[in-house]
Amino acid sequence: MKNKIILSALAIFALVSCDPHVEPPVDQPSNTQAITLKFQTMYDTAALSTSRSYITAAGDTIQYAKLKYLLSNFTLEKTDGTLLPLPNIYAYLSLTDGRDSVVIKNVPKGSYKSFRFQLGLDSAINHSDPTQWGLDHPMSPSLNEMHWGWAGGYIFNVIEGYYLNKGANAGFSFHIALERNSRVFSFVQNYDIDKDKRFVFNVYANKYFSNAINFSLKTDGPFSHSGDVDPVMDKFIQNLNGIFELKSIK
Repeated sequence: MKNKIILSALAIFALVSCDPHVEPPVDQPSNTQAITLKFQTMYDTAALSTSRSYITAAGDTIQYAKLKYLLSNFTLEKTDGTLLPLPNIYAYLSLTDGRDSVVIKNVPKGSYKSFRFQLGLDSAINHSDPTQWGLDHPMSPSLNEMHWGWAGGYIFNVIEGYYLNKGANAGFSFHIALERNSRVFSFVQNYDIDKDKRFVFNVYANKYFSNAINFSLKTDGPFSHSGDVDPVMDKFIQNLNGIFELKSIK
């Protein structure tokens, strides 16, 4: 009886296999693509070099050592004005160490008119348990070394280096943190996601010291870690707008 059942099953399989009307499965085209975000560090119109010194608009001679960023809340805007958030995507950049790109997968195809992201994190993520992230995740404190602890949350932006103070080398250090110092950067440009795309951004390091105001390390202060009461950071943060520029989409 068992052999008869097996033979019957094989006969049915053979009939189906030989049926010319049975179409082979066809791979369905994907409705999503990947986008790569590439960030290139600039000082004015030239690529930034950590091996050379620059003179700011305030007259400080400076040299950069660290430029680090945490980005989140990536959002596309459709041509009809509908916002399309890309949830659970975070980027850690360390531009002076060559960590300058992030790949975002599963971006829906379509036509769009703007792109935006947040420098920093919303309150829920900023004060969440940092041990939830894998060691190689952008939010892992072991990877980014930008976590203060349970109360403080994360540092969003690190700007560190050296400057000449009375003829001697001294350090400067600005750690932008706390939700009030977070910023959203929006870039208006028409583009289609019809294939994998590459977004290239310029990051203007010079604007930290010369933008809305000319910030002087000697007179305004060379150090701030975003205290609850922090007049140095309150002044320094005025120059944050315009740090990023969307250069091209290809």
